[in-house]
Amino acid sequence: MRFRLFIILSLFFLSGRALAQGIEGYGDHSLWVLVNDIKRDFKRETGIPLQLLPELAVGGTGCAKGILHAASGTPDRHFGLVCCGLRENTVKEYGLVVYPVAKEPLSIIVNAKNPVKGLTLKQVRDMFSGRLLNWKAAGGRDEPIVVVTRLHCKEHIPNWLMILSSPAKFRAKRVDVASEFAMAKTVADFPQAVGHLEVTSVREFPGGIKVIPVDGRLPTSENLSKGLYPLSTTLSVVTKGEAGPLVMRFIEYLRKSPRVKRAMKKYGMHQVE
Repeated sequence: MRFRLFIILSLFFLSGRALAQGIEGYGDHSLWVLVNDIKRDFKRETGIPLQLLPELAVGGTGCAKGILHAASGTPDRHFGLVCCGLRENTVKEYGLVVYPVAKEPLSIIVNAKNPVKGLTLKQVRDMFSGRLLNWKAAGGRDEPIVVVTRLHCKEHIPNWLMILSSPAKFRAKRVDVASEFAMAKTVADFPQAVGHLEVTSVREFPGGIKVIPVDGRLPTSENLSKGLYPLSTTLSVVTKGEAGPLVMRFIEYLRKSPRVKRAMKKYGMHQVE
């Protein structure tokens, strides 16, 4: 009887300690922005403190940092944020469990002064592959197309694979950049440029660029939810092993909370239940 009471009290103590510490996440910029938006509501509604590291996760290595944060932590407290699909060997190597929580569109961006009002998915792919070299063929000016790429996270399944299925298929004569900021700035600096950028990042770099409809559709949450926009990726939370109760509560909150759904709509994402 005393032993059973000791076990119950110990579990209660450990549960209370875990709740006091809260949970801690790190990684992908798009999910970081979303979680930062809803973290106060999450704590108010669940009583679970939530901390994000660092204060701004940018620089093009968010997925790698999210994976390492999860793998070096404990599943009852630590989680990673990733924007790429993870290959089976990565999941096995780090002992991860992947929890999809959102879909995010990949926007096609051009210079704000570009007169083109929309592109087909075929035209997008032809531009990035080098089969289409002049804007005139897409309804624009008689000017050469400057292709700007950010082929990040090649060891995973990144969003740019929705455009072309391997780096070798992209046009050899192109401008490669290392970050979302560099992508936006480069497209803003070159009137003939075309690039690709996560919708969340488009909100942060509004000057000098514009988002082009693809197949007549803009990369919005509504179009994504209806399957009308053709370019997207899945955003996920990862843990080392099965998520503990507190982290699982957070994952379910991302998947089901109306507050999160409203935030995702603002950022152009779609909730994955």
